[in-house]
Amino acid sequence: MRHFSRAAIGLCAAVLLCGTAGAQFETGFEPPTYGGSAGGVVLAGQDGWYLPAGVDYNVYTYAGNVLGVNANPQGGEQFVAGVGPGTDYARAQHDVNWADLTEWTVTYDMAALYDGEPPGANNLGSFSVQPSVDVVGSYIHLFSWVDAVNPFDFNAFFMHYDAAGTQVAQPGSSPGPEFGGLDLNHWYRFSTTLDFTLNRITEVSILDLTGGGSASYEPTDWYLSGGAAGGDPTVTGFRFFAGGGVPGNTLAWDNLGVIPEPGTLCGVALLGLMLVRRRG
Repeated sequence: MRHFSRAAIGLCAAVLLCGTAGAQFETGFEPPTYGGSAGGVVLAGQDGWYLPAGVDYNVYTYAGNVLGVNANPQGGEQFVAGVGPGTDYARAQHDVNWADLTEWTVTYDMAALYDGEPPGANNLGSFSVQPSVDVVGSYIHLFSWVDAVNPFDFNAFFMHYDAAGTQVAQPGSSPGPEFGGLDLNHWYRFSTTLDFTLNRITEVSILDLTGGGSASYEPTDWYLSGGAAGGDPTVTGFRFFAGGGVPGNTLAWDNLGVIPEPGTLCGVALLGLMLVRRRG
C-alpha cells in the first residue's frame, strides 16, 4: 500500500506539472523575459511571439509610454499594444497546443484607444483562436465601435458559430449590456471558457478593473468553428489584432492567460492513478 501511495502521489504531481507546463501559456509581459520601452520594442521574437502578417505589436512600459495608455490597476511595469496604420493591420501570434486538453479558460486585460481623427472605422481589433478558416475550435472576440463615425466607445462581442457551423454576423453576439458601450483608455479583464468536447464557448465574463463591476454569461448555443459536429480541435494558436480602414485603432493587452481548466487536469491525473493501481 505504501508503494502504491508514493507512486500515485508522484504520478499525480508529475502529470499535473507536466500537463500544466506543457499546455498553458501565461504572461504579464514583464522583464526580463520581455524587453520594452516607452517608445515600444517589437514583440515578435520575444517569448515565442511572431508576426503572421501586417505590422508589429510592441512592448511598452507604462511609465511614459508614447501611446498614452493609462496604467492598469493590476498591471506590472509593461504591456503590449498594436496600432492599426489604416493601410494594414497590427498582429501578434503565439502557438499553443489546444488539442492537449479539452477545457480551457482564456483571460486577458484589454484597453482600447483611438489615436486618429473622426470618423473612425471598424473593426477596432480582436482576440482570436487561430487559424480561423477550415478548422475545428476557433472563435473571435471582436471589439468594434458603437458608432465608427464617432469612435468614443466600443463593444466587446463574440463571433461564434451556430450548431450547423455558420459564423454569426458582425459585430457578433452580445453576452449582455455590460459588454457594450465600453470606455476608451480603461482596463477591462475578459475571460472565456472553451470546451472542445462540446465544441462550445461555455462561459464568458467581464471585470471592470477600475470601477469594479463584473458580469458573466453562460451561453448554451455558442459553438466554435465546426459547430455541433465538432471533432478533434485543429487550431494551433491565438492572435492579437488591431486596425481598421483608417489610422488610429489601438488595442493594449496585459495579464494574458491560456490555462487548462482544473477539472481537465484532474481527469488526466485520475487516469494515471488508475493505471498505477492496475499495475500494482
